[in-house]
Amino acid sequence: MKRIILSSLITWHSRFDRKPLLLRGARQVGKTWLVRELARQLKLTLVEVNFELQPEAKAAFHSLRPAEILKALALLGFPPVEPGSGLLLLDEIQACPQAIVALRYFHETRPDLAVIGTGSLLEFAMEAEAFSMPVGRIEFLWLQPMNFVEYLQAHGNHALADAVRQFTPMRGSWPEIAHHQALAELRNYLFCGGMPQALQAMAEGNDPEACRRAQLSILQSYRQDFYKYAGKIKAALAEQLFLRAPGLVGGRFKFSHIDGEARSAEIKPAVRALEKAGVIRRVYHSSGQGLPLATDCNERLAKLFMLDVGLMHAALRIDAQLVQEPDLLAIHRGAVAEQFVAQELLASAPPDREGELYFWAREALNSQAEVDFLIPSGSRVLPVEVKSGATGTLKSLHSFLDSHPASPQGLRLYTGMPMATGRIVHLPLYLACAAHQLLATGSG
Repeated sequence: MKRIILSSLITWHSRFDRKPLLLRGARQVGKTWLVRELARQLKLTLVEVNFELQPEAKAAFHSLRPAEILKALALLGFPPVEPGSGLLLLDEIQACPQAIVALRYFHETRPDLAVIGTGSLLEFAMEAEAFSMPVGRIEFLWLQPMNFVEYLQAHGNHALADAVRQFTPMRGSWPEIAHHQALAELRNYLFCGGMPQALQAMAEGNDPEACRRAQLSILQSYRQDFYKYAGKIKAALAEQLFLRAPGLVGGRFKFSHIDGEARSAEIKPAVRALEKAGVIRRVYHSSGQGLPLATDCNERLAKLFMLDVGLMHAALRIDAQLVQEPDLLAIHRGAVAEQFVAQELLASAPPDREGELYFWAREALNSQAEVDFLIPSGSRVLPVEVKSGATGTLKSLHSFLDSHPASPQGLRLYTGMPMATGRIVHLPLYLACAAHQLLATGSG
Protein backbone atom coordinates (compact mmCIF):
# COMPACT_ATOMS: atom_id res chain seq x y z
CA MET A 1 0.00 0.00 0.00
CA LYS A 2 1.02 3.60 -0.54
CA ARG A 3 0.04 6.55 1.63
CA ILE A 4 0.19 10.07 0.23
CA ILE A 5 1.09 11.51 3.64
CA LEU A 6 4.36 9.55 3.56
CA SER A 7 5.94 12.36 1.53
CA SER A 8 5.17 14.75 4.41
CA LEU A 9 6.93 12.38 6.82
CA ILE A 10 9.96 12.15 4.53
CA THR A 11 10.09 15.95 4.33
CA TRP A 12 9.84 16.16 8.12
CA HIS A 13 12.72 13.76 8.57
CA SER A 14 14.96 15.63 6.11
CA ARG A 15 14.55 19.07 7.72
CA PHE A 16 17.41 20.30 9.88
CA ASP A 17 14.97 22.12 12.18
CA ARG A 18 12.54 19.25 12.68
CA LYS A 19 10.87 18.74 16.05
CA PRO A 20 9.53 15.54 17.60
CA LEU A 21 6.37 14.55 15.74
CA LEU A 22 2.99 13.40 17.01
CA LEU A 23 1.09 11.41 14.39
CA ARG A 24 -2.59 11.61 15.23
CA GLY A 25 -5.58 9.66 13.96
CA ALA A 26 -8.23 7.14 14.93
CA ARG A 27 -7.42 3.56 15.81
CA GLN A 28 -6.38 1.31 12.89
CA VAL A 29 -6.01 4.02 10.23
CA GLY A 30 -2.39 2.88 9.72
CA LYS A 31 -0.22 5.11 11.91
CA THR A 32 2.23 2.42 13.06
CA TRP A 33 2.50 0.94 9.56
CA LEU A 34 3.25 4.40 8.17
CA VAL A 35 6.20 4.96 10.55
CA ARG A 36 7.56 1.50 9.77
CA GLU A 37 7.30 2.29 6.06
CA LEU A 38 9.14 5.57 6.61
CA ALA A 39 11.97 3.69 8.31
CA ARG A 40 12.03 1.08 5.54
CA GLN A 41 12.18 3.61 2.71
CA LEU A 42 14.82 5.76 4.38
CA LYS A 43 16.75 2.70 5.60
CA LEU A 44 16.54 3.83 9.22
CA THR A 45 16.97 1.58 12.23
CA LEU A 46 13.55 1.66 13.90
CA VAL A 47 13.43 1.44 17.69
CA GLU A 48 9.78 0.71 18.43
CA VAL A 49 8.34 1.15 21.92
CA ASN A 50 4.68 0.19 22.30
CA PHE A 51 3.34 1.28 25.68
CA GLU A 52 0.31 -1.01 25.50
CA LEU A 53 2.21 -4.16 24.52
CA GLN A 54 5.30 -3.26 26.60
CA PRO A 55 3.95 -1.43 29.68
CA GLU A 56 7.27 -1.91 31.45
CA ALA A 57 8.69 0.76 29.13
CA LYS A 58 6.69 3.42 30.98
CA ALA A 59 9.24 3.22 33.80
CA ALA A 60 11.89 4.66 31.46
CA PHE A 61 9.98 7.95 31.45
CA HIS A 62 10.01 8.56 35.19
CA SER A 63 12.74 10.98 34.20
CA LEU A 64 12.13 13.52 31.44
CA ARG A 65 15.79 13.73 30.49
CA PRO A 66 16.45 12.05 27.13
CA ALA A 67 19.85 10.72 28.22
CA GLU A 68 18.29 8.91 31.19
CA ILE A 69 15.29 7.75 29.12
CA LEU A 70 17.53 6.20 26.46
CA LYS A 71 19.70 4.57 29.12
CA ALA A 72 16.63 3.08 30.81
CA LEU A 73 15.27 1.80 27.48
CA ALA A 74 18.65 0.15 26.82
CA LEU A 75 18.44 -1.62 30.19
CA LEU A 76 15.01 -2.94 29.14
CA GLY A 77 16.56 -4.43 26.02
CA PHE A 78 15.74 -1.79 23.42
CA PRO A 79 18.52 -1.03 20.91
CA PRO A 80 20.20 2.39 20.90
CA VAL A 81 18.79 5.25 18.80
CA GLU A 82 21.62 6.60 16.67
CA PRO A 83 21.59 10.17 15.30
CA GLY A 84 20.99 10.22 11.55
CA SER A 85 20.40 6.49 11.15
CA GLY A 86 17.87 5.79 13.92
CA LEU A 87 14.18 6.50 14.45
CA LEU A 88 12.46 6.23 17.83
CA LEU A 89 8.77 5.31 17.65
CA LEU A 90 6.73 5.78 20.82
CA ASP A 91 3.57 3.88 19.88
CA GLU A 92 0.27 4.15 21.79
CA ILE A 93 1.89 7.10 23.53
CA GLN A 94 -1.37 8.09 25.20
CA ALA A 95 -0.79 5.18 27.59
CA CYS A 96 2.29 7.03 28.91
CA PRO A 97 1.52 10.78 29.19
CA GLN A 98 5.01 11.38 30.60
CA ALA A 99 6.40 10.34 27.22
CA ILE A 100 4.39 13.12 25.54
CA VAL A 101 5.85 15.63 28.00
CA ALA A 102 9.32 14.22 27.36
CA LEU A 103 9.09 15.13 23.66
CA ARG A 104 9.79 18.74 24.68
CA TYR A 105 13.13 17.75 26.13
CA PHE A 106 14.07 15.64 23.14
CA HIS A 107 13.58 18.81 21.10
CA GLU A 108 15.60 20.96 23.49
CA THR A 109 18.50 18.63 24.27
CA ARG A 110 18.56 15.98 21.52
CA PRO A 111 17.30 17.61 18.32
CA ASP A 112 19.61 15.27 16.40
CA LEU A 113 17.33 12.32 17.18
CA ALA A 114 14.24 11.58 15.08
CA VAL A 115 11.31 10.85 17.41
CA ILE A 116 7.69 10.08 16.48
CA GLY A 117 4.82 9.45 18.88
CA THR A 118 1.60 7.80 17.69
CA GLY A 119 -1.64 7.08 19.44
CA SER A 120 -5.32 6.61 18.73
CA LEU A 121 -6.62 8.10 21.99
CA LEU A 122 -4.19 11.00 22.30
CA GLU A 123 -6.88 13.58 22.94
CA PHE A 124 -7.82 11.86 26.21
CA ALA A 125 -4.24 12.04 27.45
CA MET A 126 -3.88 15.67 26.34
CA GLU A 127 -7.03 16.71 28.18
CA ALA A 128 -6.06 14.94 31.37
CA GLU A 129 -5.87 17.00 34.51
CA ALA A 130 -2.55 18.77 35.15
CA PHE A 131 -1.18 17.65 31.80
CA SER A 132 1.10 20.19 30.11
CA MET A 133 1.34 19.91 26.32
CA PRO A 134 4.78 20.99 25.06
CA VAL A 135 3.33 23.62 22.68
CA GLY A 136 5.79 24.92 20.09
CA ARG A 137 8.24 22.12 20.73
CA ILE A 138 6.52 19.34 18.82
CA GLU A 139 4.89 19.00 15.40
CA PHE A 140 1.63 17.32 14.41
CA LEU A 141 0.37 15.38 11.42
CA TRP A 142 -3.16 14.02 11.08
CA LEU A 143 -3.76 10.67 9.38
CA GLN A 144 -7.17 9.85 7.87
CA PRO A 145 -8.46 6.58 6.39
CA MET A 146 -7.12 5.81 2.93
CA ASN A 147 -8.79 8.01 0.34
CA PHE A 148 -10.05 7.08 -3.11
CA VAL A 149 -6.71 7.71 -4.84
CA GLU A 150 -4.91 5.50 -2.30
CA TYR A 151 -7.56 2.83 -2.86
CA LEU A 152 -6.88 2.91 -6.61
CA GLN A 153 -3.14 2.61 -6.00
CA ALA A 154 -3.67 -0.35 -3.66
CA HIS A 155 -5.68 -2.06 -6.41
CA GLY A 156 -2.88 -1.50 -8.90
CA ASN A 157 -4.85 0.97 -11.01
CA HIS A 158 -2.02 3.50 -11.03
CA ALA A 159 -2.97 5.22 -14.30
CA LEU A 160 -6.45 6.09 -13.02
CA ALA A 161 -5.06 7.04 -9.60
CA ASP A 162 -2.61 9.45 -11.24
CA ALA A 163 -5.35 10.89 -13.46
CA VAL A 164 -7.66 11.54 -10.48
CA ARG A 165 -4.88 12.96 -8.34
CA GLN A 166 -3.53 15.24 -11.07
CA PHE A 167 -6.91 16.48 -12.27
CA THR A 168 -7.37 20.23 -12.06
CA PRO A 169 -10.74 21.91 -12.66
CA MET A 170 -9.02 24.39 -14.99
CA ARG A 171 -8.26 21.66 -17.54
CA GLY A 172 -11.92 21.03 -18.27
CA SER A 173 -11.44 17.87 -20.36
CA TRP A 174 -11.79 14.43 -18.81
CA PRO A 175 -11.87 11.16 -20.78
CA GLU A 176 -15.25 9.44 -20.74
CA ILE A 177 -13.55 6.05 -20.38
CA ALA A 178 -11.87 7.31 -17.20
CA HIS A 179 -15.24 8.55 -15.93
CA HIS A 180 -16.96 5.17 -16.27
CA GLN A 181 -14.00 3.29 -14.82
CA ALA A 182 -13.75 5.68 -11.86
CA LEU A 183 -17.49 5.33 -11.11
CA ALA A 184 -17.12 1.54 -11.14
CA GLU A 185 -14.16 1.73 -8.77
CA LEU A 186 -16.01 4.21 -6.57
CA ARG A 187 -18.80 1.68 -6.03
CA ASN A 188 -16.26 -0.80 -4.70
CA TYR A 189 -14.62 1.85 -2.50
CA LEU A 190 -17.98 2.81 -1.01
CA PHE A 191 -18.32 -0.77 0.18
CA CYS A 192 -14.80 -1.43 1.46
CA GLY A 193 -13.95 2.11 2.61
CA GLY A 194 -10.50 3.31 3.55
CA MET A 195 -9.53 1.38 6.67
CA PRO A 196 -6.25 -0.32 5.62
CA GLN A 197 -7.13 -3.74 7.05
CA ALA A 198 -10.46 -3.87 5.17
CA LEU A 199 -9.09 -2.32 2.00
CA GLN A 200 -6.21 -4.78 1.93
CA ALA A 201 -8.66 -7.70 1.99
CA MET A 202 -10.30 -6.33 -1.17
CA ALA A 203 -7.05 -5.35 -2.87
CA GLU A 204 -5.33 -8.71 -2.36
CA GLY A 205 -8.19 -11.17 -2.82
CA ASN A 206 -11.18 -9.15 -4.05
CA ASP A 207 -13.03 -10.83 -1.19
CA PRO A 208 -16.06 -8.87 0.09
CA GLU A 209 -16.60 -11.35 2.94
CA ALA A 210 -13.02 -10.96 4.20
CA CYS A 211 -13.41 -7.20 3.88
CA ARG A 212 -16.61 -7.27 5.93
CA ARG A 213 -14.99 -9.43 8.60
CA ALA A 214 -12.17 -6.89 8.88
CA GLN A 215 -14.66 -4.04 9.20
CA LEU A 216 -16.64 -5.82 11.91
CA SER A 217 -13.41 -6.54 13.78
CA ILE A 218 -12.51 -2.84 13.70
CA LEU A 219 -15.97 -1.87 14.91
CA GLN A 220 -15.64 -4.34 17.78
CA SER A 221 -12.26 -2.88 18.78
CA TYR A 222 -13.88 0.57 18.93
CA ARG A 223 -16.61 -0.77 21.20
CA GLN A 224 -13.98 -2.21 23.53
CA ASP A 225 -12.39 1.24 23.75
CA PHE A 226 -15.51 2.65 25.39
CA TYR A 227 -14.48 1.05 28.66
CA LYS A 228 -11.07 2.72 28.50
CA TYR A 229 -12.74 6.06 28.95
CA ALA A 230 -15.67 4.82 31.05
CA GLY A 231 -15.07 6.64 34.39
CA LYS A 232 -15.72 9.96 32.73
CA ILE A 233 -18.66 8.84 30.57
CA LYS A 234 -21.43 6.30 30.64
CA ALA A 235 -20.12 3.48 28.47
CA ALA A 236 -23.66 2.31 27.76
CA LEU A 237 -24.57 5.70 26.24
CA ALA A 238 -21.37 5.71 24.18
CA GLU A 239 -22.25 2.28 22.82
CA GLN A 240 -25.80 3.39 22.08
CA LEU A 241 -24.49 6.39 20.14
CA PHE A 242 -22.01 4.16 18.32
CA LEU A 243 -24.78 1.81 17.23
CA ARG A 244 -27.11 4.59 16.08
CA ALA A 245 -24.55 6.91 14.46
CA PRO A 246 -24.40 5.11 11.07
CA GLY A 247 -28.14 5.64 10.57
CA LEU A 248 -27.84 9.33 11.48
CA VAL A 249 -25.11 10.22 8.95
CA GLY A 250 -25.85 13.38 6.98
CA GLY A 251 -28.87 14.38 9.03
CA ARG A 252 -29.30 17.00 11.74
CA PHE A 253 -27.98 15.62 14.97
CA LYS A 254 -29.83 15.91 18.27
CA PHE A 255 -29.02 14.33 21.60
CA SER A 256 -32.56 12.95 21.71
CA HIS A 257 -31.67 10.71 18.76
CA ILE A 258 -29.44 8.72 21.13
CA ASP A 259 -31.73 8.36 24.11
CA GLY A 260 -34.98 10.27 24.42
CA GLU A 261 -35.02 9.76 28.17
CA ALA A 262 -31.42 10.56 29.06
CA ARG A 263 -30.41 14.12 29.91
CA SER A 264 -28.24 15.99 27.41
CA ALA A 265 -25.70 16.53 30.20
CA GLU A 266 -25.21 12.75 30.28
CA ILE A 267 -25.14 12.24 26.50
CA LYS A 268 -22.81 15.13 25.64
CA PRO A 269 -19.69 13.59 27.28
CA ALA A 270 -20.31 10.35 25.36
CA VAL A 271 -20.57 12.26 22.07
CA ARG A 272 -17.36 14.16 22.80
CA ALA A 273 -15.57 10.94 23.75
CA LEU A 274 -16.36 9.30 20.41
CA GLU A 275 -15.31 12.49 18.64
CA LYS A 276 -11.99 12.58 20.49
CA ALA A 277 -11.44 8.94 19.56
CA GLY A 278 -12.04 9.91 15.92
CA VAL A 279 -14.96 7.48 15.52
CA ILE A 280 -17.57 10.15 14.71
CA ARG A 281 -17.48 13.81 13.73
CA ARG A 282 -19.99 16.61 14.07
CA VAL A 283 -20.01 19.18 11.26
CA TYR A 284 -21.34 22.46 12.64
CA HIS A 285 -23.46 25.15 11.06
CA SER A 286 -21.77 28.41 10.07
CA SER A 287 -23.13 31.57 8.52
CA GLY A 288 -20.15 31.54 6.15
CA GLN A 289 -19.81 35.30 6.39
CA GLY A 290 -16.49 35.58 8.19
CA LEU A 291 -13.25 33.71 8.59
CA PRO A 292 -12.32 31.68 10.42
CA LEU A 293 -15.68 29.92 10.16
CA ALA A 294 -15.24 28.59 13.68
CA THR A 295 -15.82 32.08 15.10
CA ASP A 296 -19.49 32.08 14.14
CA CYS A 297 -20.32 28.38 14.09
CA ASN A 298 -23.47 27.28 15.91
CA GLU A 299 -22.76 24.12 17.88
CA ARG A 300 -26.47 23.59 18.46
CA LEU A 301 -26.90 22.90 14.74
CA ALA A 302 -24.79 19.98 13.61
CA LYS A 303 -24.72 17.09 11.16
CA LEU A 304 -23.16 13.75 12.06
CA PHE A 305 -20.59 11.77 10.09
CA MET A 306 -18.55 8.64 10.76
CA LEU A 307 -14.83 8.03 10.36
CA ASP A 308 -15.22 5.80 7.30
CA VAL A 309 -17.85 4.94 4.71
CA GLY A 310 -16.91 1.25 4.77
CA LEU A 311 -17.44 1.07 8.53
CA MET A 312 -20.76 2.85 8.01
CA HIS A 313 -21.81 0.15 5.53
CA ALA A 314 -20.70 -2.64 7.86
CA ALA A 315 -22.58 -1.18 10.82
CA LEU A 316 -25.74 -0.81 8.71
CA ARG A 317 -25.26 -4.31 7.24
CA ILE A 318 -25.35 -2.87 3.71
CA ASP A 319 -23.99 -5.55 1.38
CA ALA A 320 -21.71 -5.16 -1.61
CA GLN A 321 -24.59 -5.55 -4.07
CA LEU A 322 -26.42 -2.44 -2.88
CA VAL A 323 -23.61 -0.10 -3.90
CA GLN A 324 -24.05 -1.35 -7.46
CA GLU A 325 -27.41 0.46 -7.66
CA PRO A 326 -27.64 2.85 -10.67
CA ASP A 327 -27.99 6.02 -8.58
CA LEU A 328 -25.13 6.24 -6.10
CA LEU A 329 -26.67 9.30 -4.48
CA ALA A 330 -29.87 7.46 -3.63
CA ILE A 331 -28.21 4.83 -1.43
CA HIS A 332 -29.38 5.27 2.15
CA ARG A 333 -31.12 8.57 1.28
CA GLY A 334 -27.94 10.09 -0.10
CA ALA A 335 -26.10 9.69 3.21
CA VAL A 336 -23.49 7.32 1.73
CA ALA A 337 -22.45 9.91 -0.87
CA GLU A 338 -22.28 12.66 1.78
CA GLN A 339 -20.18 10.45 4.04
CA PHE A 340 -17.78 9.74 1.18
CA VAL A 341 -17.46 13.43 0.30
CA ALA A 342 -16.91 14.43 3.94
CA GLN A 343 -14.00 12.04 4.41
CA GLU A 344 -12.49 12.88 1.00
CA LEU A 345 -12.55 16.59 1.84
CA LEU A 346 -10.89 15.92 5.19
CA ALA A 347 -8.31 13.56 3.67
CA SER A 348 -7.32 16.07 0.98
CA ALA A 349 -6.76 18.90 3.47
CA PRO A 350 -3.16 19.74 4.50
CA PRO A 351 -2.03 16.99 6.93
CA ASP A 352 -0.31 19.39 9.34
CA ARG A 353 -3.64 20.60 10.67
CA GLU A 354 -6.94 19.04 11.55
CA GLY A 355 -9.36 19.40 8.64
CA GLU A 356 -12.27 21.83 8.93
CA LEU A 357 -15.79 21.22 7.65
CA TYR A 358 -18.99 23.20 8.18
CA PHE A 359 -22.40 23.46 6.56
CA TRP A 360 -24.77 26.35 5.87
CA ALA A 361 -28.52 26.59 6.23
CA ARG A 362 -31.15 29.31 6.07
CA GLU A 363 -34.46 28.48 7.67
CA ALA A 364 -36.46 31.66 7.12
CA LEU A 365 -40.20 31.26 6.53
CA ASN A 366 -40.87 30.20 2.92
CA SER A 367 -37.16 30.53 2.12
CA GLN A 368 -35.34 27.42 3.33
CA ALA A 369 -31.95 26.52 1.90
CA GLU A 370 -29.03 24.29 2.86
CA VAL A 371 -25.53 23.76 1.48
CA ASP A 372 -23.97 20.44 2.44
CA PHE A 373 -20.42 21.61 3.17
CA LEU A 374 -18.38 24.79 3.53
CA ILE A 375 -14.61 24.54 3.11
CA PRO A 376 -12.53 27.46 4.40
CA SER A 377 -9.15 28.42 2.94
CA GLY A 378 -7.37 31.73 3.35
CA SER A 379 -9.87 34.51 2.69
CA ARG A 380 -12.28 32.33 0.72
CA VAL A 381 -15.05 29.85 1.45
CA LEU A 382 -16.11 27.17 -1.03
CA PRO A 383 -19.71 25.95 -0.77
CA VAL A 384 -20.16 22.31 -1.80
CA GLU A 385 -23.41 20.56 -2.73
CA VAL A 386 -23.79 16.80 -3.18
CA LYS A 387 -26.62 16.41 -5.68
CA SER A 388 -27.78 13.68 -8.07
CA GLY A 389 -28.86 13.98 -11.68
CA ALA A 390 -27.38 15.81 -14.63
CA THR A 391 -29.56 18.90 -14.23
CA GLY A 392 -31.08 20.87 -11.40
CA THR A 393 -31.65 24.39 -10.19
CA LEU A 394 -29.25 24.18 -7.24
CA LYS A 395 -31.27 26.90 -5.54
CA SER A 396 -29.46 26.59 -2.21
CA LEU A 397 -26.03 26.89 -3.81
CA HIS A 398 -27.08 29.93 -5.83
CA SER A 399 -28.67 31.44 -2.73
CA PHE A 400 -25.41 31.09 -0.81
CA LEU A 401 -23.36 32.61 -3.63
CA ASP A 402 -25.78 35.55 -3.96
CA SER A 403 -25.51 36.35 -0.25
CA HIS A 404 -21.77 35.73 0.13
CA PRO A 405 -19.73 37.90 -2.25
CA ALA A 406 -16.47 36.58 -0.76
CA SER A 407 -17.40 33.19 -2.28
CA PRO A 408 -17.41 33.77 -6.04
CA GLN A 409 -17.66 30.10 -6.89
CA GLY A 410 -19.54 26.98 -5.84
CA LEU A 411 -18.94 23.25 -6.31
CA ARG A 412 -21.52 20.61 -7.09
CA LEU A 413 -20.54 16.93 -6.75
CA TYR A 414 -22.66 14.44 -8.68
CA THR A 415 -22.35 11.41 -10.94
CA GLY A 416 -21.94 13.26 -14.24
CA MET A 417 -18.91 14.49 -16.18
CA PRO A 418 -16.85 17.54 -15.17
CA MET A 419 -18.19 20.85 -16.48
CA ALA A 420 -18.70 24.48 -15.47
CA THR A 421 -21.87 26.57 -15.69
CA GLY A 422 -21.55 30.19 -14.66
CA ARG A 423 -20.37 30.39 -11.08
CA ILE A 424 -20.67 26.67 -10.42
CA VAL A 425 -18.17 23.91 -11.16
CA HIS A 426 -19.71 20.44 -11.54
CA LEU A 427 -17.45 17.48 -10.74
CA PRO A 428 -18.10 13.75 -10.36
CA LEU A 429 -18.10 12.45 -6.80
CA TYR A 430 -14.77 10.68 -7.20
CA LEU A 431 -13.10 14.06 -7.87
CA ALA A 432 -14.14 15.51 -4.50
CA CYS A 433 -10.43 15.78 -3.69
CA ALA A 434 -10.18 18.59 -6.29
CA ALA A 435 -12.23 20.91 -4.06
CA HIS A 436 -9.12 22.28 -2.35
CA GLN A 437 -7.60 23.02 -5.77
CA LEU A 438 -10.62 25.18 -6.58
CA LEU A 439 -9.90 27.21 -3.46
CA ALA A 440 -6.23 27.46 -4.33
CA THR A 441 -6.70 28.53 -7.96
CA GLY A 442 -9.84 30.60 -7.52
CA SER A 443 -11.14 29.56 -10.90
CA GLY A 444 -12.89 26.73 -12.58
